Amino acid sequence: MADSTRPDQEVLDCWWQTFVATGALPADLVRVQGRLIRAVHRGELPSGPVHVKTMTFPRPKDRLRYAFRALPAVHEANMLRLTKAAAIPCPEVLDVRVQRRALLPHRSMLVLRTLTLSDEPEDAAQRLVDEIDLANRLLFAGIHHRDLHTENFVRKAGGELAVLDMQSASRIRSNQTLSPTVRLAVASRLLRDRQQDERQAALAHMRGVGLLRSDPEIASVVARVDQLQRHYHDSRIRRCLLNSTEFTRRTCASGVEYRLRGPLPEGRWWRGGRSLRRAWIGQRVRSLQQGTPPVFAAFFQKWWWLGGGSALYVPDQCEDEQIEVEVRSASSAATRSVR
Repeated sequence: MADSTRPDQEVLDCWWQTFVATGALPADLVRVQGRLIRAVHRGELPSGPVHVKTMTFPRPKDRLRYAFRALPAVHEANMLRLTKAAAIPCPEVLDVRVQRRALLPHRSMLVLRTLTLSDEPEDAAQRLVDEIDLANRLLFAGIHHRDLHTENFVRKAGGELAVLDMQSASRIRSNQTLSPTVRLAVASRLLRDRQQDERQAALAHMRGVGLLRSDPEIASVVARVDQLQRHYHDSRIRRCLLNSTEFTRRTCASGVEYRLRGPLPEGRWWRGGRSLRRAWIGQRVRSLQQGTPPVFAAFFQKWWWLGGGSALYVPDQCEDEQIEVEVRSASSAATRSVR
């Protein structure tokens, strides 16, 4: 399923064959973003620059999730074409390809024409107004985008605001476009990452364009934004206890090991009680809030029926006194972050 020219197809075929065989695109494509199962690269076709979004499915839960549903690449391509048909600026779909093995997903690749972006400075207040207007246009086009943060909007060179990352979007029926549930969800997501002083003008504009229609709806959005911010804050912290882009979680006969991705540096295990878990979480808090580099490369928690002890993996050069200071500091950060 391709919207590209024949010369482009020859290059795309090469990219796809390499990706299927190795799980990676050719080295001449530049990686601009990467997560555990997703990556975005920048490349060049005969017809011009493109962005390439790829997915692998290494974990059983990811393969099972998409066993009987469209893969994200196909879904996003469909949503982008629907968005373009509604005359809403967005990237052009050039190609989408997927591969399954024994009915389970294995590889997917979505190729999008790179948008030419403006390099002019923007007024923050006007930018937020334009984001609200574009979100409203999406709703009236029957499209519910569930992840409308500011990085999923870009200003094109011609001045138009365009929307990105339609993977989390879905088509809704005409009677749902006016639904308070949908409208309030969109409004809340638009404001989640905004500062308090930006909210009042934004809420007034939402009321003016009909995204919000009453004072009770405004109050509901304010409360929901606070809830979303707390949830987002907590979920980012908890990634240090999950398999994620930055961390791995591995179970064994004696317990569970959490570690930063990559090989462990030279160091040693520093043993203690269950309280070390708080230090591991607190290190994550300090990293997110203050940009503090991590000291502990891993954390091990023994099963409770084996005594429930724990250990932190620390650099060889750290003396016990220094480690104790770091543990207290990190634990304090974890305590302050509890809501």
